[in-house]
Amino acid sequence: MLPMVGLAATFVPELIRLIASDKAGTIATSVAQAVTDATGTTDPAAARLKLGADVSAVATLRQRLAEIALDATKAQLAEADRQRQDDLATIKAQEEDIAGARSTMQMLASARSPMAWGAPLVSFVVAVGFFLVVGLLVTSGLRTIDDKAVDIINIAVGVLGTGFATVVNFWLGSSSSSRSKDAQVVAMQADHAAQTSEMMRTLQQAHDSHNESARTAFATMQNMVSTAVSGAGKLADAVQPAAATQGAAAQSPAVPPESPKADNFDRCVTVTLAQEGGFSQSAADSGGATNLGITRATLENWRGRPVSVEDVLTLTRAEAVEIYRSNYWHPARCADLPPGVDLMVFDCGVNSGPRTAVKMLQKAIGVTDDGSVGPKTLLALQHVDDHKALIHQLSAVRLAFCQSLPNYDVFGAGWTNRIAQVTAAALAMV
Repeated sequence: MLPMVGLAATFVPELIRLIASDKAGTIATSVAQAVTDATGTTDPAAARLKLGADVSAVATLRQRLAEIALDATKAQLAEADRQRQDDLATIKAQEEDIAGARSTMQMLASARSPMAWGAPLVSFVVAVGFFLVVGLLVTSGLRTIDDKAVDIINIAVGVLGTGFATVVNFWLGSSSSSRSKDAQVVAMQADHAAQTSEMMRTLQQAHDSHNESARTAFATMQNMVSTAVSGAGKLADAVQPAAATQGAAAQSPAVPPESPKADNFDRCVTVTLAQEGGFSQSAADSGGATNLGITRATLENWRGRPVSVEDVLTLTRAEAVEIYRSNYWHPARCADLPPGVDLMVFDCGVNSGPRTAVKMLQKAIGVTDDGSVGPKTLLALQHVDDHKALIHQLSAVRLAFCQSLPNYDVFGAGWTNRIAQVTAAALAMV
């Protein structure tokens, strides 16, 4: 169960805190079951592969984990609210008890009843007895007293101490400052209870309406449920198997951006798909049957099974888009690149592989060309002021690379035209 919980925590890290505070272990069980239901397997490795290849499974899991986190948070808030209500009831009961005793004494005193002296007399006896016993113990010591007597004296001192504390609370609690303090405590407890009730209402609205703004308010208020990733594509990238990257190196840790950056994938993939066209099967093309730029081998790797030419022919645009997102956009970390530059690297990665495209970028900005976008590459990009000049430089490097290929004579005209059109689209994005 733990590997499944760890896999789920990559999507919603806050689940770890919720699970740690759940003594019954029901949250961990629910989380593991959610992963199993979404992936259709109890094997962690198979589940990870499934989430890397199936966007619908990722979306289903995200939804279920959000519901589990929401329900767990509501349960914790309900328990906290119940505890506050109990504390409030205890404080009120103590106040009412003391107030009732004082009121009875005042009424008896007003009626000049001898019973009015009962409370002062008991208080006097308890206070004097407490100090007298403590004084005798301090002055005489316990050396000449046997063990049984010591036990009796301890009990007596405990009883007198409790009684003395009650006397102090009864009399000193009647002062205006003490009453003000008691009122403040009651008011504070009531305010906490009201705040908890308001949180519960907000959580219920978020759960019932599935409104994104309500969920955002909930996440900000409670810091409970956060979107560990910005979309289904980023989630798929977090669990993507290495085989789907077509040899891309393991990615370096991400550099946290200073502010949220919009993902330019939709615009970029539209440009690339326009260049790729529809179905083709040319003897001169080593990729064989190709549709929307996706070769038969790529589709087999994506689906994890052999495919036919008919499968390539019936490939949908939606599936092709997700292949581009997982196999090219994420391995090259295009979402972290400036607009326009991301298109140049992405489209080049589609043609020549993500590592080759990243190496071209790294050479252009003067960092080690290891084919993996990491902190140093991103830092160097932050110091590039002229993105248009960088795009022109990438265009020239890509064209030179294509001209060095042995089949340039066959496909060179198409490649040159594509590079020119993609460069123009990239410049328009800056």
